[in-house]
Amino acid sequence: MKDSIRRAELIELLQGIEGFSALEPDVIEQMADIAEYRDVEHGALLIVEGDPADTLYIVLKGRFTVLAGPRAIAEIRMGEPIGELAFFAGGTRTASVVAARNSTVMELSRAAYDALAARTPALANGILAAVSQRLARTIPASPGLRPAAGQVCAVFPGAGQPMDAALVAGLRAAFEGDPVWTILDATSCDPEARGTAQSMAKWLNAQEARLGHLVLLCPDPETDPIWADVAANNCDTVMIALAKAGGCQPAHAPSPLEERIYQATLPAHLHLILHRARRDAPTTQTVDWLRDRPVGLHHHLALDTPEDFERIARFIRGHALGLVLCGGGSFGTAHLGAIKSLQDHGYRFDFVGGTSVGSAMAGALALGRSPDAIMEQCEDIFIRSKAMSRLAVPRYALLDHHRLDAAFKKHYGGYDVEDLPINFFAVAGSLTHNDVSVIRTGPLWQAIRASTAIPGIFPPFVRADGEVLIDGGLIDNVPMTAMRDLKPGANVVLNFLPGKPWLVAARYEDLPTRMHALAGLLSKPKKGVPSYPTAFAVLARAMVVNARKLMRQVDVENDVVLNIPVLKGMNFMNWRRGRELFEATYASMEAALERNPMPRSGPAPHMARLRRVADVVSTITDERLSER
Repeated sequence: MKDSIRRAELIELLQGIEGFSALEPDVIEQMADIAEYRDVEHGALLIVEGDPADTLYIVLKGRFTVLAGPRAIAEIRMGEPIGELAFFAGGTRTASVVAARNSTVMELSRAAYDALAARTPALANGILAAVSQRLARTIPASPGLRPAAGQVCAVFPGAGQPMDAALVAGLRAAFEGDPVWTILDATSCDPEARGTAQSMAKWLNAQEARLGHLVLLCPDPETDPIWADVAANNCDTVMIALAKAGGCQPAHAPSPLEERIYQATLPAHLHLILHRARRDAPTTQTVDWLRDRPVGLHHHLALDTPEDFERIARFIRGHALGLVLCGGGSFGTAHLGAIKSLQDHGYRFDFVGGTSVGSAMAGALALGRSPDAIMEQCEDIFIRSKAMSRLAVPRYALLDHHRLDAAFKKHYGGYDVEDLPINFFAVAGSLTHNDVSVIRTGPLWQAIRASTAIPGIFPPFVRADGEVLIDGGLIDNVPMTAMRDLKPGANVVLNFLPGKPWLVAARYEDLPTRMHALAGLLSKPKKGVPSYPTAFAVLARAMVVNARKLMRQVDVENDVVLNIPVLKGMNFMNWRRGRELFEATYASMEAALERNPMPRSGPAPHMARLRRVADVVSTITDERLSER
């Protein structure tokens, strides 16, 4: 017979689970009598792939992660069964399951389950309902487990140092008045519950059940070691905060508490906050601080900038707003017009990324540059520097890449991706791995150069490890999936509207010979003579075709796609009309936003507004462009 206190606690937990709360009290009591009650520590394995499937588990509290090898593929939450498919089918476990925080399960042996199910058919129905809910949630998802905001986030200082008082104050201010999230620290705990880790964990579980979403601040783990351990073992997301001044020294090595957290927590649930005193202080040498800290994301924060604290708070809530920019050569100046208008109306982006020219625009935004400044930068690279006008001996590519490289180094050199104030990624196509390459490390100019390496036009970019990269637009010109794999929350996606069907007047029979083609390079094209599609035009169109096909297959989910038309007669390489497109897109986005003011209420009103804007912006742009 179970200990009476343990049995009462099990009954209370079962009554709090949606799938079992409707069962008669005597049925729950039978379950408590026949089942075992097991605590699983944060990071501990509950199920090992290949073991016999002779036990059924049901999560009573906490959360578990399912692993296929080293890759996280699913999460299991309170009230859901674990290992039920293999248990009912017989055989061995097909995946491993690890506790993502301190958790509790009810475990039933096969004999115990059969005896209980025979007396209680409703038990089997409850388990099957939970299985159906989880399948409905995971089937539409990607093969890997995407980041998701947790219910409880714990914030610790790194390197064994107390947390900066300004950081604590800034975080509290960012959550002040929030009706959903509550900040707790060790002083919040009832005095009678502070004696042991067990009593404090029980108090914390009660607060989670009562309040819902919690931020657990641990300003000084040395002063409150019990609180620090309880917070680390009972949270879904962890943020480690480090004061970053200059290079990383031996004194900045991970503390023992950090090491325990890193060993027991998946990188997708780990964040690093690198804070500096002032906004104008440098963010360089970040790679040294990341070397021994296997976090999924890191964030730069200036203690004198409230907007930075708001950005961190959005990541904690799972509301960080992403910006995804497609490729399209000179059409990319339309991105800048749309972004300028969105920023003027209060939209702030917490994560930016793109393909091809979209990566170049996103990289400049991540540096903190304004759309107007980036427009000037584009004119310097592509008009004044003539980065795409020098022909090469066509052994490796048609154009000489040295001028483009020099322009990218001028505007992006000196920065590593890890040092950017805003999180960033660039998408390239990997000929080495036959897949998309999402670049999140290394020199920024190289990431952009790889993402814009149009095959045949420029040589591919070869990384230090030998990987061969080409323009990402040929594989994923609108990298929505890449953004979703890096962060939770909605995204704004800027894409170019399909134009009219591409028809040319030139005949195939008129395609010039080698000598005539060479002569054509040295003279201006004759007016009125139909021209055959150039290599530039063909590759540009190929990226557009692939992008349209992929967009038809992608579920937009909670994202907003803004389709932007381009100027009539403007082509992929016409940078001299870039400013005209920039201004036209800004005007049309302004008109669309003014027609659709922000809703006064409702969840995510800023995204609701953009969904209405998406329906009209292309019409407004068409009207304006028809006047040009």
